[in-house]
Amino acid sequence: MTGGSGTLNQVHVQQIECLLVLSEELHFGRTAARLGYSPSRASQLLSALERRVGVRLVERTSRRVSLTRFGAQFVEEVRPAYENLSTTFLRARDRAMRGALRELRLGFHGSVYEQVTEAFRLLRAEHEVTVTLSEIPLGSPFSAVLEGRLDAALVELPVHDPALTVGFRFPPQEQLLAVGTAHPLASREGVRVEELAEFDLLRPVGDAPDYWMAARVPPTTPSGRPIRSGTGINTV
Repeated sequence: MTGGSGTLNQVHVQQIECLLVLSEELHFGRTAARLGYSPSRASQLLSALERRVGVRLVERTSRRVSLTRFGAQFVEEVRPAYENLSTTFLRARDRAMRGALRELRLGFHGSVYEQVTEAFRLLRAEHEVTVTLSEIPLGSPFSAVLEGRLDAALVELPVHDPALTVGFRFPPQEQLLAVGTAHPLASREGVRVEELAEFDLLRPVGDAPDYWMAARVPPTTPSGRPIRSGTGINTV
């Protein structure tokens, strides 16, 4: 460790704070009162700082206290850094008290529609939270959250895992059946669930619970006819 680094590591925030308040009050008694110290403690903090800096920062007489020329320059240079540090600390403490994050790591699969993007905008505008999006495998909606790699996931219901909490519910979206333009169902406006037994459907592949998989591609029709699902996919 160099001598400069050692000096910096040994300067306490209290010492800087004491000097900044003293530069405003120019009186050890009033400075101590503002900081909740005794006058002797304020004097000790300033003396310790002067020893670390290696130069006198304050002129003290029985009648008055004033900054030296170097002290005034030091105050001017160190005040912005101290204020930035204080602001950062207060914001972090406020977020911690509110249980808030500065960055929300959010997983998604499928599409991110208008109501979702509006929620992201409000998080940024009103709570200073940046949303970082990551696409997650279609058939593994919960793994990244359970493993701590993501803070939350934007996925379809249902969710019955006791280790997970369902938060905000976005407006429901229509469930669609996607087919190619040459498919026999392509010209139809709607399809009855019973008709799904006549086709081989794509299914998500992953470690999602059976109940969640069944909500995406049911194993049978309402009347009990089996629905074939021979091809797996992990992304839309």
